Amino acid sequence: MHISEVVFQRKTIFYFLLVAIVVGGILSFLRISKLEDPEVVIMQARVVTIYPGASAHEVELQVTTVLENELSTLSDLNLIMSQSEKNISMITVELKMAVPQKEIPQRWEFLRRKIAAAVPKLPEGVQTPMVIDDFSDVYGMFYAMTAEGYSYEEMKKYAEFVKRELLEVDGVKRVALYGAPEPVADIILPAETMGELGVFPLQIMSAISSRNQTVYPGVLETGDQLVRVGVSDKITSIDDLKEIQIRGIHGDQFRLGDIATIQKGYTTPLRNTMTLNNEKAMAISASMQTGENIIEVGKRVEQKMEKIQGSLPAGFHFEKVFFQPDVVRDAIDGFMWNLVESVAIVILVLMLTMGLRSGVIIGVGLLLTVLASFPVLLASGGTLQRISLGAFIIAMGMLVDNAIVIADGILVDLGKGVKRSVALTRTAKRTAMPLLGATLITITAFLPVYLSKDTAGTYARDLFVVLCISLLFSWVLALTQIPIFSEKWLKVRGEGTTGPRPEGRTHRAVRRVLSFLINHKPATVAVATLLMLLALLNVKNVQNAFFPDFNYNQVYVEYKLPDGTSPDRVNADLRQITGHLLKMEEVKMVVASHGMTPTRYCLVRAISEAGDHIGELIVNFKDYRTMIRMKPVLEKYLYENYPDAKVRIRKYNLSVKSSHTVEVEFRGPDPAVLHRLSDQVQEIMRRTPGTDKYTICDDWHPMGKSMIAQYDPTLATRAGVSRSDLSNALLAATTGLPLGKYYEGETAYTIQMKTRAADGSLLQDLSDIPVWSMLPDVGRLLGIDAMEVLYGTKTTDEITRELISPVPLSTVTSGIDLNWEQTLVHRTNGKRSIQAQCDPVEGFSPAEVRRAMMKEVAAINLPEGYSYKWVGEHDLRKDALRNIFSYLPLSIMLILLILLLLFDDVRKPLIVLVVIPLTAIGVVPGLILTGSPFTFMAIVGAIGLIGMLIKNSVVLLDEIEKQVGEGIPRFTALVNATMARTRPVTMASVTTILGMLPLLTDPMYWSMAVTIISGLIVGTLITLIFVPILYAVAFNIHRDETGESPLVPAGGLQEVDPVGGYTGSSGENQGPLHPEK
Repeated sequence: MHISEVVFQRKTIFYFLLVAIVVGGILSFLRISKLEDPEVVIMQARVVTIYPGASAHEVELQVTTVLENELSTLSDLNLIMSQSEKNISMITVELKMAVPQKEIPQRWEFLRRKIAAAVPKLPEGVQTPMVIDDFSDVYGMFYAMTAEGYSYEEMKKYAEFVKRELLEVDGVKRVALYGAPEPVADIILPAETMGELGVFPLQIMSAISSRNQTVYPGVLETGDQLVRVGVSDKITSIDDLKEIQIRGIHGDQFRLGDIATIQKGYTTPLRNTMTLNNEKAMAISASMQTGENIIEVGKRVEQKMEKIQGSLPAGFHFEKVFFQPDVVRDAIDGFMWNLVESVAIVILVLMLTMGLRSGVIIGVGLLLTVLASFPVLLASGGTLQRISLGAFIIAMGMLVDNAIVIADGILVDLGKGVKRSVALTRTAKRTAMPLLGATLITITAFLPVYLSKDTAGTYARDLFVVLCISLLFSWVLALTQIPIFSEKWLKVRGEGTTGPRPEGRTHRAVRRVLSFLINHKPATVAVATLLMLLALLNVKNVQNAFFPDFNYNQVYVEYKLPDGTSPDRVNADLRQITGHLLKMEEVKMVVASHGMTPTRYCLVRAISEAGDHIGELIVNFKDYRTMIRMKPVLEKYLYENYPDAKVRIRKYNLSVKSSHTVEVEFRGPDPAVLHRLSDQVQEIMRRTPGTDKYTICDDWHPMGKSMIAQYDPTLATRAGVSRSDLSNALLAATTGLPLGKYYEGETAYTIQMKTRAADGSLLQDLSDIPVWSMLPDVGRLLGIDAMEVLYGTKTTDEITRELISPVPLSTVTSGIDLNWEQTLVHRTNGKRSIQAQCDPVEGFSPAEVRRAMMKEVAAINLPEGYSYKWVGEHDLRKDALRNIFSYLPLSIMLILLILLLLFDDVRKPLIVLVVIPLTAIGVVPGLILTGSPFTFMAIVGAIGLIGMLIKNSVVLLDEIEKQVGEGIPRFTALVNATMARTRPVTMASVTTILGMLPLLTDPMYWSMAVTIISGLIVGTLITLIFVPILYAVAFNIHRDETGESPLVPAGGLQEVDPVGGYTGSSGENQGPLHPEK
């Protein structure tokens, strides 16, 4: 028994299921996790290793190479990228996308074991490598905290309080803080004091170490109790430091605060700071636990922040910098309106073309299909975000295809006088399998997107999931809900009457055109082929882009000065830029940060490079259109006023793996050769039309200055000074020599000793700075003449001075050299690499710029051992296409299998496949005329378009086969079947096209909407004209196969209303276009 007949016998159960769908759908929609973007696991980990005092090349050769060699033995590696800078090595390890997500933690554990195995091979002095593997965490609730009149220590104290409070919020996973410089306690010791008072750094260091040492006096047992024993006088404040007693070499005793300036401060120059509208600020950002509803978590966080605000002192203020719950709420509200608009458009079209009752019946089925999808999404761990909601809008027109065919068949049968009980189920029974096959074909067309393993494929994967679930539900409801609802609601004018009816003028005209084209098959095929070739030849005029920008009212500005620039200069520039921006009425807020990006608050933005010479600005405009209008203005200001800085204003985009959109990477052993090759490409970029000349650069830093004290072992040994003593002396004279830490509550202060001039300024001549030994010079003690001591020719003070007194740096070195050195070394998969980079100006795509310079780049003479490749957006796009197209054969094979199962014939599937290239006739002109780029989403739309056309072709071919099988002459059957399927195919296309209209204003889906709309407009004509012609060619059908006029259908004339009428599934007489009473 067919499912359509079962529901009539089990109506109570059916209506119960409908109620369950409505209730379950609404509840599931309220409970399902709502996000801004799909959850994409970042298949990367970073290994950070500190090598104090080493140059970039020393770090590369002694640390990076050792670790890379060990890491290269890991399985399923996609890429190893590294950058070696002075004092630090950073290695990024990327796994292949094929690695299952559940295995990723285990792979990172293997990575840690490899790093542990490499540690013994590292040089002495290298700190233990750190592995960072939480790149997937997005801290989407990002606040800036300001506190007028409060110090950084006080702000940090309250920020820690806020962090503890937020961690108690249900759904919050982690909370990160940023923007508080490291607090220090500086001991500033004038160089003159050492000689005058006989107080030297070694004595101060020893006294502080002794005073601050952690001791364990044990536990005292008293009867049946244990009492902890402690020793007081540990350093707990700045005053304790000042009270430390120092004994000079002359026997005098000094209070440390009397001979040195001791003060609280911050590491100088200030690093990793943040401002909000030029007020000092701290970043407080929270990430959400997996599976939670970001909107609900956001509400709880907002409520908590309101309570926290009330408990903090006056002056504290919190400002949202990027609040993902608000973004998601606005996105879902916008998409829901688009969804409502799409549903309303589809229902309205159906009402106008099929009548009020038919439109309502199909519209109810559409709503039920959407509601039925939510519980399945919830149960399968799905989420609602921009991709899944967009998929519902894309599916709007497709979801009514099956219902239109069933409803149309019922109307036709009722109009022919078929008994109502038979008419309600006959079409469903006859077309169930063809419709299922066509539905599966549409789903299968999107399969490559689901199976694609790259970031873009993973991001867009929910398109397939939503379409699969909703289309299958649409098939089930078409076979059940449409007949049940039609039983009571659908009334046909003239139901039960029979007899021939006259055919309208419009219908006769369509039939004449169709007959004429079929009768002139060669000419029609030639014209279609010519149009297809013209479209393919114009593909070069279509703009190409990887991923569209997101419609945020916010941009972020990457600001990079030459390496070696003081952080004070960077911060001063950021303050100046912020002040200028705040004068613009279009700007709402400016957040500036020094050193790095404050937090990873959004999936679709790149994390800026870290460094003392790096700054970043996050700029909020009034709205998206204002941002688009003001971006060139901001670029012009920055380029003209800060010419020595590399400045990039970036919109939010999924292309976060590349720094620039156009990049050429060279690999080879010699940095000098790599720089020369990069310079050649940059020169090509400068003369290539369409490149933004301000963005042309490479990813290495310029050569930086270094001062090298030439340590002389002979002189130093004579003076009793080691190489590390020399390093400590230089550290004290420059940045500050760390002596330990002390704690005030939970705040840790690093104790630093600095040797300075008498006025507290830096010692200008490094050759005169005092160098002291950390240990008494035993060699000199042995060299002292005992007789001089016995006869008193040398005093004790003189002997002590010889043992521990400092010596000028010039006495232990052969000079100080000023050098130029490489400050950054990039490597890719173990080879040194450099990337020449640029971006296009507005109006040019990255693909156009790349094509314009390809020949010149290819003509560059590469020395042996060097290679190049295009990276940037081209590489990302190529990977995405390769991943999709690698699964396209599987999709095609499955589609062919379904077609063979449906038709049990080879020629009909071939007819369907031949139609596919003809989609270019509509897609290419549509993209060119609208100026829409062919993005990744447009590619997905093109794949879906192919599935839609195949589905329409299958429905038409099935009708042709049915009529031929009923004994109708083949030519007449071909024409009648095409006329019979004109309305269902046209209505399915029209509803899909109109349902896509709301997406034309969405930057993410614009190109996809243009692709589908333009493709379907032409694709509908292809289905209704070219498929019958190909069928006639394949089966050698001619007009003279029937004696009847092709203008008169078998069974008599048909009545057609002024709109144009329609023909039923059998081609016999039937009712008008609006058949309802």
